[in-house]
Amino acid sequence: MEAAAGEGPTTTMKTVCVTGAGGFVASWLVERLLAGGRYKIHGTVRDPGDAKNAHLLGLDGAAERLRLFKADLLDFGSLAAAIAGCDGVFHTELLAPAVTGTMNILRACSDAHVRRVVVVSSLSAVMINPDWGECKVMDEGCWSDVDLCRTTKSRGQSHLRVK
Repeated sequence: MEAAAGEGPTTTMKTVCVTGAGGFVASWLVERLLAGGRYKIHGTVRDPGDAKNAHLLGLDGAAERLRLFKADLLDFGSLAAAIAGCDGVFHTELLAPAVTGTMNILRACSDAHVRRVVVVSSLSAVMINPDWGECKVMDEGCWSDVDLCRTTKSRGQSHLRVK
């Protein structure tokens, strides 16, 4: 498409993928990206036909620039399809897959009468300790304060208890 005289060069519309597009944070992100008018969006959801994703399809610009993809973060093929042709990705689904996945593993282990489960973790296992300063260098000897993690009640902090 050529620009009208005096308008300068046109920019090509970029395509981005937003994971977990039906979620609270991601749906706001989708709305803002659509409102800006500069992006086509591939949104990943569990079921594009689910009524709980209708709010996405009703957003201004969604009919022209939003495409929902059925995707599962644990299924490479479904993610590859959603990300194909994208210039960028906003990955918003971090907490729920980690917690749900861990709970599913533990439930399956319990059902199968597994005697011991070893959880190999991530950075969250070494992040929470009130005795450390802001510039503490973390190494294999650093662990989060287990008692603090157990007594923390906020939803975001509850994730740390599974780490």
